[in-house]
Amino acid sequence: MGSEKQIKSFILSRFYMVFAVVSVVELFVVFLTNTLLIPWLIRNTPVELLMQIDKVENLFLVFFVMAATAIVNNILPIFKVSPVEVNQFLAKLLADHGIAKGNTDDANTIIEVFSSDTKSVVTLLLSVFLIALVLILPYIIGGILYSVAVARRIRKLEREKEEARINDEKRRYLMISNIVHDLKTPMTTVYGYAKALNDGIVPADKQPEYHEAIMAKTERMNEIALLLLDYVKLDSEGFTIKKERIDICELVRSCCALCYTDVESAGDEIDIDIPEKPLLISADSVQLKRVITNLIMNAIRHNPDGTKIGVFLKCESMSTAEDIRIFVADSGPVIPSPLCEQIFEPFVTGDESRTSGSGTGLGLAISARICEMHEFDLKLVQKPEIFRYHLDDAYRKVFVVAM
Repeated sequence: MGSEKQIKSFILSRFYMVFAVVSVVELFVVFLTNTLLIPWLIRNTPVELLMQIDKVENLFLVFFVMAATAIVNNILPIFKVSPVEVNQFLAKLLADHGIAKGNTDDANTIIEVFSSDTKSVVTLLLSVFLIALVLILPYIIGGILYSVAVARRIRKLEREKEEARINDEKRRYLMISNIVHDLKTPMTTVYGYAKALNDGIVPADKQPEYHEAIMAKTERMNEIALLLLDYVKLDSEGFTIKKERIDICELVRSCCALCYTDVESAGDEIDIDIPEKPLLISADSVQLKRVITNLIMNAIRHNPDGTKIGVFLKCESMSTAEDIRIFVADSGPVIPSPLCEQIFEPFVTGDESRTSGSGTGLGLAISARICEMHEFDLKLVQKPEIFRYHLDDAYRKVFVVAM
């Protein structure tokens, strides 16, 4: 659908551009034809001696009169109708436009003389043909250039579409590989511990430790499965968000309260600045809460202990609740350029070996998808661009949700 809109937009914009250029060129061509080409074509010919032709309109009018005269003189006598009145009307037409050198009677005489002069007729026909060709040449060239440009654009979009399809397939294969990898590690651990317990090689005092490890790894597998289910559900056809009027300030405060114990456990510091006045927006409270919670938990999990975390809500117009932005900032290290460009892709984490267990790489992908469904914008901003938000100098990166 996106590529079709691009093609329609390109076709319209390029058409208007080509039409404007061709119109300007056509005016220039008409000027040159009137001042140079027509005088050169009819100079020292019977046409010049009999008629005053100084512009394109006059030349085509003469051609029309001569063609009409020939038709009238050959057809009307068949029906026993005199062509005299018609010829006089045509002659008057030339005289009124100042083409015939004389009055109407002279014009009538000129038409008869001109029609009987083969050289004059041939010259007129060749002149009309050549000038018509010159006049339509800008449109022919414009049409060719327009067609070539549209064809190239379509081929480019088709290539991009094919590349996107190939990349989607690669991402799907990579996703399957990552799922297997993330599940294989805890499953291997669970199997090893369970086999050791089953074989009776674990001392009695160590068995509780093994049981706890099995429970922890099982919980990890369950977390991965649930996150994957959520991601697939959000991306599935037919899933819709349920919007309602909610107080975004209260929602962000509840997310901060929910994550507060995790912040304390990590030894982090959290700074919260949320307006006291309610700001009502239309959103799915359950899904939007997941976004804010994911961003806060992401700052806790992927930064060193003792990191400063900031959660702020700013609004340009408190009375109309417009231009609301939620900031989740932290003082942790910046994300390297190759990674930050793919940070919202599924299964992208800061750990290339994927063995740290710090995350599945689905949290930000889910958050981005939820924001997209709300028509919100979620982006990562790091130093030095972060300074434009006028946050504390301690913060080095921030996730911004623009509503």
